[in-house]
Amino acid sequence: MLLRGGITAALLVLMTGTAVADPSAQVVGGTRASIEDNPFAVHLAPATDTRDPRCTGVVVAPNKILTAAHCVDEGVTGPKPIPLHKRVVVAGRENVHSTGEGVVAKLTKIVINPKYDGISFDSAVLTLDRALKQKPIRMAGAADRHLYAPGRSATVLGWGAVKEGGSTNGYLMKASIPILEDETCRVFWGKDDEGNDFYENRSMMCAGVMKGGIDACNGDSGGPFVAGGKLVGLVSKGDGCARPNHPAIYARVDAINSWVAKEIAR
Repeated sequence: MLLRGGITAALLVLMTGTAVADPSAQVVGGTRASIEDNPFAVHLAPATDTRDPRCTGVVVAPNKILTAAHCVDEGVTGPKPIPLHKRVVVAGRENVHSTGEGVVAKLTKIVINPKYDGISFDSAVLTLDRALKQKPIRMAGAADRHLYAPGRSATVLGWGAVKEGGSTNGYLMKASIPILEDETCRVFWGKDDEGNDFYENRSMMCAGVMKGGIDACNGDSGGPFVAGGKLVGLVSKGDGCARPNHPAIYARVDAINSWVAKEIAR
């Protein structure tokens, strides 16, 4: 299992004390997406090379980015934000290799969700050194339960690998992924070493194309999962990429809406 930003199961053991099946996250089986139509999508890259998308993120306020916690966590015995200088946020750049396009913003603050335990509540808010012109996306809240209905599809976006074990093609990609019953993920992801369900629906949602061929992949972590024009989830965990009968886990945005709103207001 790879957390779809590159954290391995071995590191998860160190972080949580729990062995888990290996979680993984450019979009496999997807199509090119326009940055003009999806201005809220951004990528996180090393400050030394903005052409190298390590994770994807979402503009939720002019100077705030929502992404997966595991993208910015380097803790061993518990969550610990990476040094601010290690990552930058790139906005408005559809092709990561078009370095003359878009805006590169530095990080001034990283706040990992206080409920994040290496698995659940996989979310973090990044504060930028400037306000972006890109329009933020609306986040799903308590009144949007219908957007999580099994059978409904949502759109995932990211700059990650286009096949398992592969690399990015450089372009923002998108794919439509069906939302699945919680039980599908509960059964597939099984139990942790303490006998508890790995999957829980308080902070997670289950989605995937069960015949395979379409999925998020490495580098898509923290990327937007959009339904009804709202952000319903963030790319979090998967077992490989686009394998048949391998449902993926997305972090539920309605479960963290109030926490994100407080961070935006700070």
